[in-house]
Amino acid sequence: MRRLRPLAAGLAALVLASGCASLPTGGRVYTHTNDARTEPFDEPYVRIDPTRPKQGWTAVEVVEGYLVAMANFDNDRATFRSYLAEDVEFDTAVRPTVNVLDDAAFQGPMSVSERNGVAMVQIVGDRLGRITSSGQYVAAGAHAHDVTFTLRQNKSGEWRISYAPGEAIELVLRRSDVDRAFRTTNLYYLAPDGLSLVPDAVFLPQLNRSDLPSQLVKSLLSQTTPWLSGAVVSAFPAGTRLLGGKVALADDDVITVNLSAEAASGNVDQMSAQLMWTLGQLTEVQSLRLQIDGRTQRTSDGLEVQTLSRWSSLGPDAPFNEIAAIKYLLDGNGRLSLLQGKQPAPFPSLRSRSFRTPAVALDGREFAAVSGKSVYVGETSTGKVAEVLKAQEGATLLRPSWDRHGYLWIVQNKGSESTLWLRAPGAVRAVQVPLPNVGGQIKALRIAHDGVRVAALVSGSLKTEIQISRIAPTPTGYAVGRFHPINAELSGLVDLAWRDSDTLAVLGMSGTSSSVLPYEVPISGGAISPVGGSFEGTPVSISAAPGQAILLGVESKERDGPTTCVQTPNEEPRFSTWDCDVTGSSPTYPG
Repeated sequence: MRRLRPLAAGLAALVLASGCASLPTGGRVYTHTNDARTEPFDEPYVRIDPTRPKQGWTAVEVVEGYLVAMANFDNDRATFRSYLAEDVEFDTAVRPTVNVLDDAAFQGPMSVSERNGVAMVQIVGDRLGRITSSGQYVAAGAHAHDVTFTLRQNKSGEWRISYAPGEAIELVLRRSDVDRAFRTTNLYYLAPDGLSLVPDAVFLPQLNRSDLPSQLVKSLLSQTTPWLSGAVVSAFPAGTRLLGGKVALADDDVITVNLSAEAASGNVDQMSAQLMWTLGQLTEVQSLRLQIDGRTQRTSDGLEVQTLSRWSSLGPDAPFNEIAAIKYLLDGNGRLSLLQGKQPAPFPSLRSRSFRTPAVALDGREFAAVSGKSVYVGETSTGKVAEVLKAQEGATLLRPSWDRHGYLWIVQNKGSESTLWLRAPGAVRAVQVPLPNVGGQIKALRIAHDGVRVAALVSGSLKTEIQISRIAPTPTGYAVGRFHPINAELSGLVDLAWRDSDTLAVLGMSGTSSSVLPYEVPISGGAISPVGGSFEGTPVSISAAPGQAILLGVESKERDGPTTCVQTPNEEPRFSTWDCDVTGSSPTYPG
């Protein structure tokens, strides 16, 4: 879980350099601090206070001001609304969709036409993605995007932005505007069995820092983003509200959340866990007091004031934490082995068997791997192995993935199509499960530790994308939801793994680079980060686990056989190095 801090000085400098370039005369830049507290998270952040349209502005100048005002959310968007024609209805309670454009390709505003009191002004650029009304980021792959604004002169002869009746108002922000105007945070919901929390990464507008805890609680009480619908549950009964519209933060870092009477029918432990994990991202929140209609509630173990550690067992990365840190790989003979130091140690019970692309269950008791044209499941202790899925003629099987319930997920590719198969705990055979149209072939698929979210590399007709979806229970089993892309910055994608509940570890190429390298990719749609320096060879597989070194399977013409590279930890992942003195292939953590 991330601890949220205001925007740092480096980003502030970027905003000053790029965010103010199109400001009309009269726009003002402010550096804000939180003067009530002096902890490290109270670093200054930059916000541009937009000006209202001035008398005599041209249509182009009005659009310039309108674009700046789009990134300001203060005072119920009063400045933004001042640019709209009188007959345009804008509901401040509804967040409009945000189209995110690349700064480098942004052009405009430019006058298209102007006659008879009507003007057309256009901006053009490459759309990187969009932020939906629920705060979810969906990547778009740098597609060309243009917007033409219609302006009409009012009774005073001043230009104002006009929309057709019923036309949805969408915001247009450059990536640097988004970095300044929004913050990315997690809202935590419960897996259907109530035994794990699932983060929902959303973009929230940058408001007054002191209002953020209340903003998080209100967002948590509202519905989840659509992509998680049906796959998670909320412990808060329908209609539950935050009384007074604000939380209370005391000097002892105890935050009090007072909910309406509807919450009385909810589970206090589960509501507390959702609140503590969501609010615990803020450095000022150390403890929580939950009230319902003004009455303090006790947890099942009698706590009136609780800390995040009380609910650590429900964390999205919590299942089998110690076992999930064990490293496995295939030795030079394809035998499943433990990585002890720099040496593979084959399981004695499996010395006579060779495999490809292994996956170990999160409890360490079972493993799955491909051998020949089949997927086998075996016991690590006894070596007992059984076939659970045989590939169809002409099909290939990908590395399987385990979820925390002990289900094994397998992708089979034939031609340009992928099918998904599921082997239940103890089942003799895997069975096919419905897979929505992913727009291409799946190249890799991994289940998150929370057992709800799934990440995949999907190869379409033009490019391969990083996409995510969710797994929801159904009366007859499980269903995978519609996939959506989360990042369009990488190309030449090879493999991926869950780094932690917020981040993927991905092999791919960035920009104009022709080298496949590891990157950390936030599932929220945030900026990617390179991992480590150079190494000899080409990485073909990647594995990761929370708080553990990233593992790479590497092939090199300079070596006799496959190599495993282990990340040397560093506080800054991009400055870490690689230890590639391990002989073996397909290194993996459980999962």
